[in-house]
Amino acid sequence: MALPVELIDNICTFLRPRDLAAVAAANSVFYHVAQRILYRDISVDAVSRNLPAVLTIAHNPHIARHVRTFAIRITPYSALLHPYYRALATAIHNMSELTSLEVCADQAASWVMRTPDRASHPRLHRFATNFHLDHHVAHFLNKADALLELEVDSAPTTLQLRDGALPRLSQFTGSSQAAQAVVPGRPVQHIHLSSGDLTQEVAVNLAKSSAPLQVLGAATSSHSVDLINTLTQCMAHLVHLRIVTTYNFSDAPDSTYFANIADALTSLQDLQSCEIWGLHWTSSKKSFNDETKVWQSQSFNAHSLLTEGNLLDNLLFPY
Repeated sequence: MALPVELIDNICTFLRPRDLAAVAAANSVFYHVAQRILYRDISVDAVSRNLPAVLTIAHNPHIARHVRTFAIRITPYSALLHPYYRALATAIHNMSELTSLEVCADQAASWVMRTPDRASHPRLHRFATNFHLDHHVAHFLNKADALLELEVDSAPTTLQLRDGALPRLSQFTGSSQAAQAVVPGRPVQHIHLSSGDLTQEVAVNLAKSSAPLQVLGAATSSHSVDLINTLTQCMAHLVHLRIVTTYNFSDAPDSTYFANIADALTSLQDLQSCEIWGLHWTSSKKSFNDETKVWQSQSFNAHSLLTEGNLLDNLLFPY
């Protein structure tokens, strides 16, 4: 008696790739099940020596439709010719059922994201790239209506996405410049600025998200209490806040400085965790009968304000 396809599919999920290849040779039913699993999640890089996988996906649209998550990481030292990038562009076009796409390659090759106008990725929820948010990437994003998470680099100041693009976007990671081109008017609730300077002007622009901002992680060259006041005023529903600074504190701020920050934080009723200038802040109830939060910083340590050489390596929250 033949086994149900669903049972075969479940069994095959426990097999190693080389075993799946052997199963695929058994008969036509096993072939289609094994192929679907083999190409479900693809990660391509020079170290793994699987760069030809891109060519397979480009030349076989029926295989490309099995791919759900695709990641390609090409270092600047990978000597890949123009035809390979053409194949990558075709592969991206063919993978119409993608849910997650990550492309890390030569920034001059951002044209691979310009898929034909008729192409679409209706299930794509996550897109991450080291490309700048140029017109090629914008062309791709303008058709990614299901996207929830976006990670992208800097954007030209004149670039604008089409009205109504990215209607479901909830999380953004990237430069402050790209964030200002993407966030306003879209329901972004989590923002992680991996580069660029968080200024009061940038904060006001990011607050133009159509949904309440809940998570913000960023770096700034400022140590101004005015910046914190701006954040608490325009992002009243923050739950997690982390701001690091490149400002060189030559003298420890006085108690008034910290009291002003604490006063500003009291307006953030939803705030659960907070780190400012490298200091962790904790909250407690004002009194037994008063639920108002009172915020207090850890003891000041000038050395804790700057990490060992790179403030931008760890802006993502561990929550």
